[in-house]
Amino acid sequence: MSYRNILTVVDEVGKPDQTIGAAIKLAEQHQAHLTGLHVAADPIMQLYFDGPISQDVLVSLREQAQLSVQRAEATFGKILGQSTLSNDFRSQIAATSVIDEVIAMHARHADLVVLTQSDPAKERTAGNAMPEEVILQGGRPVLVIPYVGIGHDFGHNVLVGWDGSREAARAMNDALPILATADKVTVMSVNPKTSTGGTGGTGEVAGADIALHLARHDIKVEVMHETSHDLSPDQVILSRAAELDIDMLVLGAYGTPRLRERLFGGVTRSLLHEMTVPTLFSH
Repeated sequence: MSYRNILTVVDEVGKPDQTIGAAIKLAEQHQAHLTGLHVAADPIMQLYFDGPISQDVLVSLREQAQLSVQRAEATFGKILGQSTLSNDFRSQIAATSVIDEVIAMHARHADLVVLTQSDPAKERTAGNAMPEEVILQGGRPVLVIPYVGIGHDFGHNVLVGWDGSREAARAMNDALPILATADKVTVMSVNPKTSTGGTGGTGEVAGADIALHLARHDIKVEVMHETSHDLSPDQVILSRAAELDIDMLVLGAYGTPRLRERLFGGVTRSLLHEMTVPTLFSH
């Protein structure tokens, strides 16, 4: 199993060279085609006005959007450099309110999406993707690169969050191409239910069944059980990740159906905000 078609979102958030670089690394490892996508905010759609706009103003606003596309394409090409990867660049101009929907639509034609974490200290800016929306709407795994960038390589020492849920199983399966080449894989359950039929798996030891599944893919794993005590599950995950020198996380993403899945569960939301290493989310 491998990724054969990877999509990376090209925008001006964080450190584009590291986000696109992460996508290039994975594409080279799996001999995949790499698509760069930029969705520019339509400046005209941002305007609220009482009277007509002159043709000159309309032309100027459209030129702003086109310049955004040109900058993104130049960035993508510069970072690709002399790479011989099969690649293409796509662009679209859309209202800010539907940018995530447009990215999600393109995501459905890929095996994996690579994009940058939103700036935790700022509100969304026009033209930048919201990872949580792409994760929920795209139907594909999304590798989120920290806004501050990556201080080292990733995918060698991977921590997988496991609670036996549908989302966790989806994330585990979506990450198999990365897990198969990792040097170390740790499956961690926080506050696991260890009785038969509990959330940790069908066996009596949480994580044992999924470890056996991974072993059949020739992936050796270490299973860890953690009790959160005074810490929230997301704090436990981040704490252990730091202690174990983890360079990548794999997690199921959770939505709230009654709110049309636009609000994440507390753990997912916190990890998206506080993440320190590349994290693969699946929903």
